[in-house]
Amino acid sequence: MDNSTYTPTTDLTIFEASDFRSQLLLLFMMQDGPVTVDLSQVHQVDSSCLQILLAAHRSGRLTVAGHSEQFRVKATQLGCRELVGH
Repeated sequence: MDNSTYTPTTDLTIFEASDFRSQLLLLFMMQDGPVTVDLSQVHQVDSSCLQILLAAHRSGRLTVAGHSEQFRVKATQLGCRELVGH
């Protein structure tokens, strides 16, 4: 991984949302170009962190990688399909 990739190692729920948002903002400030969130070590993502990912993705600079099938299904069900491609 390089400096433009953030790999959270905890679940991303309402309890981690504030820290997760802060980490993403820091990454965006430190990088001029595209950034990636690698979810390969995350087991659970709730709607609060999904909304944070969606807002960051809509900036045009964020890619989500390493997501599970469960994440893909949840994102699709909640109308966030753009996070996982089509």
